Amino acid sequence: MDIGNPIIFNCPLCGKSMQMTTFTSCIVSSSKYFSDGNISQSGICCPDFTPDDLAKCPHCKALFFRYNVKDAKSVNFYTNKVKEDIEDPEREDLINAVKNKIAKNQQEEKEIREMLWHDFNKETRHGYNQLNGDELKIWQENCAALLRLAEKTLKEMQSEKNSEKYNNNDRENCILTIAELNRNLGNFDKCMELINELGSKWGWLKKQFAWECKAKNIFTFQLMTKNEMNLEKAKNQCGEDYFNRAQNFLPPYYGRRNLKKVLADFKKAEDLGMKGISFYRARGDIYLEELNDPDSAIADFSKALKQKDKNKRNKNYISGILSQRSSAYLKKGNYKKALAEIQTALDNDNDNENLYTMRAKIHEAMGNKEAAESDKLTAKTLIKKRQEWFETIKKKPVKISSKKGIIDKGLKKKRTKNKISEL
Repeated sequence: MDIGNPIIFNCPLCGKSMQMTTFTSCIVSSSKYFSDGNISQSGICCPDFTPDDLAKCPHCKALFFRYNVKDAKSVNFYTNKVKEDIEDPEREDLINAVKNKIAKNQQEEKEIREMLWHDFNKETRHGYNQLNGDELKIWQENCAALLRLAEKTLKEMQSEKNSEKYNNNDRENCILTIAELNRNLGNFDKCMELINELGSKWGWLKKQFAWECKAKNIFTFQLMTKNEMNLEKAKNQCGEDYFNRAQNFLPPYYGRRNLKKVLADFKKAEDLGMKGISFYRARGDIYLEELNDPDSAIADFSKALKQKDKNKRNKNYISGILSQRSSAYLKKGNYKKALAEIQTALDNDNDNENLYTMRAKIHEAMGNKEAAESDKLTAKTLIKKRQEWFETIKKKPVKISSKKGIIDKGLKKKRTKNKISEL
């Protein structure tokens, strides 16, 4: 990633200066993109609707649109004396901006609501969390308002007088936004009606939206690339590509959860030479936790432990596999082997509370109540020690490493927050 010269802004309210870091290039190989157009890194092969013009003053905390600041200018970062960095608005700022109606026109309101939309979507992007209560209400109210604004924008794009102002890509991007907002609001039929209006080049995208609508998923999901969707057509097939695609069909992804596809991709990956401890651990977990097939799980966990990759040196990772294999033996009713496996894990990693909890389950299944209670107590003690250690770390003064040695947090505050300015 290459950093360019900063841009200096003066706050429209308090008049104080602040800087914004710019980037001349960035790595795009690991970019991920999502159904709402948001991306985790720069680089995308589907529409990006993420706005980034609304900013927050670090001095008076006022919100302003950067393009409205007339005296903004780029300066050389070697001579730049401005130390305060421009801030991104937080969720509460955006909610208040909507309530107080700070937008002066339709475009500004749309940008504020898009930022709020994406901010909420961060929590549900991978399916781990779901909004509920007041958060769900605010999110859906914002989606409904943003949908009305997006529909107005599409009408403007489709009018004859604006036919030359907007190209077909602009219109398709807007249709995708409207389709996604309809899905967020539970209008699944309308979502698919809009998605199906798009051209044939979006075929790979249509299928993914169809999965999510069929599953009645209203939350944001990660999109697979066109290449991931069409691996069978690739000239140079790679086992890692099939392994990565298999992860996309697993929980916590909502509509696309398809274990049949997962196992098919694992098999193809293995046929193409994909091995390794992580590969067999992942498939073993599927057999154990999703398919209730302890025999196949034990076979894969055993293969994982025979691999010679870097995770073999990680005691926590190894003890995790041993614990899973112990759980598989427990499901089979083979308590003796289950106990032997978890004991091996504890010999390797004796300060892991999860292992004691697992051994307590085995003792309970065997009727060893005293041993089970003893392990539960040990697990609670380890959890308490870990919490106390975290609290101790929090109270310690922060030390920051630099080329000139170790400096304390107080001295660091006197310097610019931008590491580049230290050069």
